[in-house]
Parts: sequence; structure tokens; C-alpha cells
Amino acid sequence: MRPLRTSLLSIRSLSTVIVVLVAVVSLVVTPSQAQEVTAFLGASGPGLASMSFNNISTPDVGNDNFVGTSPNQLNVNQKAYDTVGYIDMVFQVSDVGVPATEYVLNEGVANSTGEDWSDYHLELGFGTGAGFYPSTAGDGLDFDSPDYDSPYTFAPFTSITFGEDTMDAIGGIVPSGSFYVFSFPIDVPETITEFTVRQWPSVSPVAAPSASFGKVKSQY
Repeated sequence: MRPLRTSLLSIRSLSTVIVVLVAVVSLVVTPSQAQEVTAFLGASGPGLASMSFNNISTPDVGNDNFVGTSPNQLNVNQKAYDTVGYIDMVFQVSDVGVPATEYVLNEGVANSTGEDWSDYHLELGFGTGAGFYPSTAGDGLDFDSPDYDSPYTFAPFTSITFGEDTMDAIGGIVPSGSFYVFSFPIDVPETITEFTVRQWPSVSPVAAPSASFGKVKSQY
């Protein structure tokens, strides 16, 4: 009977080893926390007059491809331009994880440039100033690409052109001295530690007086 007892002990020992291995494997394959924006690192650029950042809220981590308005919010109380130039906003994100997280950036935008804006532009990328470089296709950082199934707000502009990493708002006028709230979705992937949202307005060139108008004026 001793061989039988030895066999039973061996089976029990093997079972214990299997249970331990299963537990270890379970810990290894458990997905890590999804990417999450953890801090606003600041804003800079020739267009910046002032900025008041409010808060970051991430109640639904890992909600990539969320349909509708994501509950995850990046909120800017006020961003004022005093020159028609770009502003770079930099955000820090958490350690690498899966999957991506979708945010909505809400911002109050003030035109204090002394000029009426004819359009408004956005681009995702990395770095600031002369060191800025655009996000590349397929890197996961995008404006809700490829489905574009989350809402956005760019009133008074009536037409929005989408790219994976760019947005252009046209068909409206933002008068100097006015204030509007813009909002748009951003997918934050698991492969980065920070990213930049670059934005800038532009103005339509003023048409030069025609030759005939000049001749008429010269008569008086």
C-alpha cells in the first residue's frame, strides 16, 4: 500500500502546483488600467492672452468608441486669444494600459484679437512651439476616428471638416469681443504619456478697393 499512498501524495502535490500556476497566470493576463488623463500641464503660444483651466473628470475609464457624449471631461473655463496665432494645450496621461479612453474637451473661447475670425482649426500632436509635431495616422490619438459618432459644438460655425488628427470649422464669424463654448471628442490611446491640442483661428483677408471705386472716390 505504500506505493499507493505515495501516488496519492504526488497527485495532491501536483494539484496544488496547478492551482498556484493558474492563479499566477490569471494575475499576468489581467488587463492593466486603461489610459487616463491625469493632469493639465499648461498652455503656451503666440495667441495666448490668458487661460483658466477647470478640471478633469474620468468616471468611465477605457470607454473607447463611446457613442454619444462621453462622460469623461476636460473642462476649460476660459481661453482668450489676443493675437491671431496658435495656442498649445498639453495634457499628461497615466501609465500604459488598455484600452483607450474617450474624452470630451469643453472650452470657453474668447476672441480678444481685435479681428473677426472666419474659421477655426485644431490639430493633435506632441510637444509645443517649434518643437510641436503632428500625431500620425493610426497611432490611436484622434478626434473619435474612424466612426466620428460623438457630438461636437463649434457654433457659430456651420460646417466642420474632420480628419483623424485635424478639425476645421468654417462657415461662420466669431466677432472680436465675443465668447463661445467649443466642445469636441478626443480618443487617448494606451501608447503615450502626454499629448498636445493645438488650436488657432484665422481671418479672411480684406479685399482691396477696386480700380473703379478708386476713380469714383477721386471725383469728390
